[in-house]
Amino acid sequence: MKSLFERLNELNTDEEIEPIDVPDEEKQAMKQRIRKKINQQRRVPKIWRNIAAAAVIGVASVMTIGFGFPTLASQIPLVSNIFSIFNEEQDGFYTEYEEFATDVSQAQTSNGVTIMIDRAVYDGKSVTLTYSVETEKELGPNSGVNTILDVEDASGSGGTSTGLQKVEDHKYVGMVTSTPHLKSPQDTVKVTWTPQSIDNMDTMEELKGDWHFQFTLEAITGDGQDVTQSVAGEGIEVTIDSIRFTDISTVIEYSQTVEQSVTDQWEWVTSDLLIKDDLGNEYLTNGNGGFSENGQDYKWSTTIKKIDEQASKLIFTPEIILSEGSGNGHEKLKLDPMEVKLDK
Repeated sequence: MKSLFERLNELNTDEEIEPIDVPDEEKQAMKQRIRKKINQQRRVPKIWRNIAAAAVIGVASVMTIGFGFPTLASQIPLVSNIFSIFNEEQDGFYTEYEEFATDVSQAQTSNGVTIMIDRAVYDGKSVTLTYSVETEKELGPNSGVNTILDVEDASGSGGTSTGLQKVEDHKYVGMVTSTPHLKSPQDTVKVTWTPQSIDNMDTMEELKGDWHFQFTLEAITGDGQDVTQSVAGEGIEVTIDSIRFTDISTVIEYSQTVEQSVTDQWEWVTSDLLIKDDLGNEYLTNGNGGFSENGQDYKWSTTIKKIDEQASKLIFTPEIILSEGSGNGHEKLKLDPMEVKLDK
């Protein structure tokens, strides 16, 4: 099975590429695979970040909320609890985040666009921050800041970014989550976020600027449970390795191993988890991506909201996506569910 970069390098960009119709299911599968693969991205060397920053016209100014930017400061009651704006559409995923998040309150203005980090939280696995944008330019309904967070001492990281939601004329809010690859768990992380542009996905316009934020977060304390429980089928084995419980979320570490006969047939093999408890509650997963040393056996992690206190078991059903790649078709299969008794 070829790596993502090998397949991209084989493309002949001099030839005219004809568009093809892709079924909705394949589009969704591709989105899931890209979300997984983005975690293999290495950090950009500092020299390139410096060159990119030097190429941006304009000077950024740093300020604290309430000083030098009264228009944004006056709107703090409007955008101070940004987690709640995204909470409903995520099935209550961020219910506990606001209470335990760190107040960052940093704002920078570049080229007439002000970005303000409101709050941020580190659950021991991923960093999530909320931010607002103020600009006189209409950004459109499908825009966002797509730069992931950089965590010191991480060998790489991947993440997701929500689209910007308009909350008032010239004011928008968004959220960024990043999962760093750290050699060992860290009680404290130093986070850098350097957005280079706000992108409009409809018009492909870029609103460039030079913003740079840096802050430190302490991990939300939690309890871990080693599991090492597996299920196998169709040449694929999925193992629940561990569960970590915090005051805001539950992080599940799991892995997949794939037989060579499967990878000979399929370009992509990825596993997701369907999760519910013994009370019948279903949990929306927020995948943190994963990493692989051979392109077929992966270490994954996913985060769900805080588990119902009355639940005593979690039931994991692995859902496997097998794809030929390049829009050529895919299949889904489910392995048998695994019941894990919770030590809490």
